[in-house]
Amino acid sequence: MAAIRTYDASTVGSQEVIAVVKKRQKPGMILFCTFSGILLAMGIIGFFIENYVLFAIMLIFLLPFLIPAIIFIYRYTHPMKCRPLKKNPVVLNQADWMFKNLIAQNDLVVVSQNFFAPKSDISAIIPVQEVLLMYKRVIQTNFTTMNFWVVDTVRGTTQIPYLKNQEPLVEQSVNYIIQLCPLARIGHNQENLNYREYMKTMWEQTQINQEAGQSQVRQ
Repeated sequence: MAAIRTYDASTVGSQEVIAVVKKRQKPGMILFCTFSGILLAMGIIGFFIENYVLFAIMLIFLLPFLIPAIIFIYRYTHPMKCRPLKKNPVVLNQADWMFKNLIAQNDLVVVSQNFFAPKSDISAIIPVQEVLLMYKRVIQTNFTTMNFWVVDTVRGTTQIPYLKNQEPLVEQSVNYIIQLCPLARIGHNQENLNYREYMKTMWEQTQINQEAGQSQVRQ
């Protein structure tokens, strides 16, 4: 099992997030670049030895591999064009603040007074003020059982994977973080689900009203 990384106040959060976003592009970039290189080499060899079957194979299959390769290379070299940075660029500022003001961390999460994030995906930063509901979710298939700590916020849902033997750690994390979240509830039941939907509706309406007010001011 890989060692769990620890963080301190000297960690630059924005760099950690960018590194995670770039890392996601690597497998696809390597895969498609490798196949593109193989096809290109086949085509060149086929052309020089006058084996036009190889050259035809290159012409037919190169483009479907080359286009994704270019896309992955572009995303790797321009991480700000990737999710979640394109969708929420403020996450870099949130990450910097979070790592400068760490108050707790364990094998699952890092926590500050205003934000927390799963160690499995540091880019998924969650503002504590926006958390509405937290609960555990188990997905069973014919081959495996997957465990998730689910965090519902006004903006969406984050699922934090954990191992069966980490359940006490999940309980510890939830009990600690819930104290920082003024709107959050624990448990997956109908009352809490209704509360979540009501609060999300209220938040969305508030956003609409604020945007309308800002539009009137500009006019």
